[in-house]
Amino acid sequence: MAERRRLVILNALPLNSIPLTHFCVDVKRIDTDFLRHLAKEAKSINAEIANYIRHEATVKLLNQLLNLSLEPSSGLYQWREGDRIVVITLKKPIRGQEVSEVKPEDLDIFHVYVSEVCY
Repeated sequence: MAERRRLVILNALPLNSIPLTHFCVDVKRIDTDFLRHLAKEAKSINAEIANYIRHEATVKLLNQLLNLSLEPSSGLYQWREGDRIVVITLKKPIRGQEVSEVKPEDLDIFHVYVSEVCY
């Protein structure tokens, strides 16, 4: 039985979370409109939306942008076949300081596709 599809939201891609011996990763920068599209698509097929971002201000902004109710999470991500991965980072993080307000223009957003087959 196939596992349920997931839209996974990460702040970085931990390569050790991918249990494959050989794999390819394709990364494309996307905008907030495409991110909204991915979230809408996930909701339409009743896919799980799994958040692994613990930064509260970023999660708050994602909830506003995507009409979700995500909670900050410090869980460890483990890749599953079929995962749609989005990596969301701050363009200019400030080391040692907590950024309390985040705007859409502060984000870098990437769509990541993991495959056992390299083209």
